[in-house]
Amino acid sequence: MKNKKILIIGGGIAGLSAGSYLQRNGYNTEIFEAHNLPGGVCTAWKRGEYTFDYCIHWLMGTNESSGFHTIWEELGALEDEEGKKTQIQNFEKFTSVELKNGEVVPLYADLNKLEQEFLKLAPEDEKNIRKFIKDLKKLADFKEGVVNDQGSIIDKISFWFKNTIPFLKLIKYVRMSMEELSEKWENPQLKEIFSCVIPSSWSALSLLLGLAKQHVQAAGYPIGGSLPFVRNIERKYLKLGGEINYSSKVEKILVKNDQAIGIRLENGEEYYGDEIISAADGHTTLFKMLEGEYLSSKLEKAYEEFSLFPSSIHLGFGVNKDLSELPYSMLLNFSDPLILPDGSEHEYINLMVYHFDPTLAPEGKTPVTVLLNTWKDEYWQELAEEVPERYEKEKKRIGENVLNILEERFPGFSEAVEQIDISTPHTVKRYTNNWHGSYEGFAPTPEALMTKLPKEIPGLDNCYMIGQWTEPGGGIPSAALNGRNITRKLCKKDNKEFFSNSLVPKFDLPRRSQRTPREDV
Repeated sequence: MKNKKILIIGGGIAGLSAGSYLQRNGYNTEIFEAHNLPGGVCTAWKRGEYTFDYCIHWLMGTNESSGFHTIWEELGALEDEEGKKTQIQNFEKFTSVELKNGEVVPLYADLNKLEQEFLKLAPEDEKNIRKFIKDLKKLADFKEGVVNDQGSIIDKISFWFKNTIPFLKLIKYVRMSMEELSEKWENPQLKEIFSCVIPSSWSALSLLLGLAKQHVQAAGYPIGGSLPFVRNIERKYLKLGGEINYSSKVEKILVKNDQAIGIRLENGEEYYGDEIISAADGHTTLFKMLEGEYLSSKLEKAYEEFSLFPSSIHLGFGVNKDLSELPYSMLLNFSDPLILPDGSEHEYINLMVYHFDPTLAPEGKTPVTVLLNTWKDEYWQELAEEVPERYEKEKKRIGENVLNILEERFPGFSEAVEQIDISTPHTVKRYTNNWHGSYEGFAPTPEALMTKLPKEIPGLDNCYMIGQWTEPGGGIPSAALNGRNITRKLCKKDNKEFFSNSLVPKFDLPRRSQRTPREDV
């Protein structure tokens, strides 16, 4: 029987994951990626001696006991070409928050330490603090639902029995907004902490699950960061016989009699397959590749009403200095808001100091990044396209303003800076084609997280969507799980047994890979 040919649009985490699992289950896959390297927004770039990472600050599933670790093992994500395991850095603090009164509050990874810190800060909230920490410990016990296909019925019943209480806590905080969480406290400093870390309309779970998983060291940082992580997955996919076409932007999904039959690239080339999977930007897939012809009321509501993750101004500073005395992550507050050219105001900036990763800069030097969120992507897009000289000037001005802020906080910082790199929403859009330059799709509001978006395109056979735009809240693990689950769905459709690892029957797998030379972003 001839193996099915499956065309995958997008070489990010979801696309690579789908390709990897499909290959080991006897399908022939070919990925088409618009950029010249894999990963999508899970990326980094080199400037001089420094690597600036755009994505991974911590990764769910770095502890072998966690559910998502199963996926990373299957995809080879935490293993280099020689089979050496990626070193995982676990942090003492999730982050540190500088309050308006100048006090710095560490959010400890150890929940017992965090409890003592909160009790010292807000003794009037003792009862709520103790209950809150107890809930976080239950969340830490939550094991992600990665199906063990080799497990017995008893194993699965046991899994869900042990997971029931943690799951109930998860649902509790999915439904609670950050604003509601902030209002639970009497202490004004505690209120401030939970109102400044992430947007008030987002689900509390978007902060608390990551914080809880730090307690059991299941959300560490893989040394090397985003690109080595992605390239490990890519290497495993290619080893399984998959093909990747880089610099190959898909313009249209070809349809005949309400059935997807192939794709057309921007250069006019056409490719045909038995199934089409889009792991690309959701808005582009539905409204451009399919011209808005295949929509459901649920999808229409999502794209019309759901709020998005922001885009960003991402600043990278290459500092010729050992900054190991600084916290690796800080939320800095300043009295006079930083006003971006697009009108966005920021009272806090998110600072990352990469002294813990020796692969990102030479010894004695440190990459430092600052992330400024913005929902004003159109401003940057129009400025870059219509007035490029001013666009460059505005980028330079932001760099100077942020550098002045950092110099004020850390005297001597600016004179040690020897490399500055600034990306904007225009950069994100240019390299990933993400709608509005959003870096993770639909924002994790309670309503969005409780909405299940379809993976099958309504009214169109043999066509699927996976990735950030089908999972409100986004995240690398959910994208990888999407690839695994879509393979399970196709195996079920074709009456095939699903294999989750590489120990599968020897199918006649293709070994060709069409690859264009890769360059740094």
